[in-house]
Formats: sequence, structure tokens, C-alpha cells
Amino acid sequence: MRRMLRLYVEHRKALGRPVSVLDVGSGPEVILSRYLLDGDSYTGCDIVPPVVPVNEFAQVDLNEDDLSCRFHGRAFDVIFCGEVIEHVFSPDALLESLKALLSADGVLLLSTPNLAYWANRLLLLAGISPLFLENSSRAKLGRRLKALGQGNTTEGHLRVFTHRAMLDLLSLQRLEVLAIHSYPPWRFPIDDLVCRFSHHLAPGNIYQVRLPASTSSGLASTGV
Repeated sequence: MRRMLRLYVEHRKALGRPVSVLDVGSGPEVILSRYLLDGDSYTGCDIVPPVVPVNEFAQVDLNEDDLSCRFHGRAFDVIFCGEVIEHVFSPDALLESLKALLSADGVLLLSTPNLAYWANRLLLLAGISPLFLENSSRAKLGRRLKALGQGNTTEGHLRVFTHRAMLDLLSLQRLEVLAIHSYPPWRFPIDDLVCRFSHHLAPGNIYQVRLPASTSSGLASTGV
């Protein structure tokens, strides 16, 4: 979250003006809303309503509702989509909606766990189900040890990506990748090291993307 907030601040400074922010999967605490810069507008959306006051919020089920229809006519300069895409039946439909809501000079900050995480490769060699992958709707299975999550409640992961698969999906949606930032969800020194050198082996990645340059130019020239 800290890294995504830093990317938001950098983009806001690059634009040199207040920005509109859409937080997809904002959560009950709408944490990101607390860190917006003065003058920026915040819109949260999630399947559950927030438990704290927020200026603008839309209750949506991303497996049922079309975000582009829900926010028809709106455009956002920064869209947060942190560890959401692995929870939906159709990542393609989600990205299509986010594209429709992204302003011509906007940025989408999309994060997701990496199925090909180095630790998962070792777990598979030992016949243990990898982290992030869930085989049951009720409990994490195939982990063997409680320390690896065996029997824990699932988090609702439906689609899990390797780094290469996510790049393929973004390419399929004609989204331009500006930068990729690997992040360690746990405080393992080896993860910090891996995140510096390999997106393919990192536990998770943030994809900083925008509309294709040709599309952005076309929108700007028409005044959209």
C-alpha cells in the first residue's frame, strides 16, 4: 500500500494538478482515502459498505456489476486496484471497465500475487499446494502444515497469475505498462532481495499502466 501511495503521489506531481481517484476494492476501512493530498477527490467502491465516513462510495459486486456503467460519464486520473483482480471471475471484464474509466493521462495501479513466487516453486517440488492458489471455497487445502495455511479460511482467490500471464493479459487489453514494482508481503530478507532483481520470482507485483499512447492522444485531441 505504501508503494502504491508513493506512485499516486508521483503521478499527481507529474500532472501538476489535483486528481480524481477511484479505489476499487476500497475495503471497510477505506484506508487509502486517509492519505490523499489536499484538493484530490476520492471515490471508493467495494462489495461491502465502509464502516467509516467517506465522501463518495458505491457498493458494487465486481462479478455482477459493470463499473463502467456504474460510473458512466466519469473519468479518473488514478485508479487503485490492489489485490482485487484475483478475486473476480472475469479479469478481462474488469480491465475493460477500468480502461473505460481511466482518463487520457491517467494511471492504473494494479497489484496481484505472483503464482510463480520462488517459494511456490519449492512447495510444488515437495508436492505442496502453492500459496495464493485455493482449491476449496471453505478452507485452504494441500498445504500440509498449519504454518503454510492448511485449514485456514480462504480469501476468495479465483484467478491467480504468474508475472508473464499478467503481462499477457495487459497486452491483450491493449494497456501500456509504464513500470512494474515487486513487493514483499512478508518480512523475509530473501524476499526483499528477490524483489530487487526478479518480477518473475517475487511474491507480488504492482503494474503501473495507462491507456496506449495512440488512444490517449486521440482522447485528448477530441477533448474527452
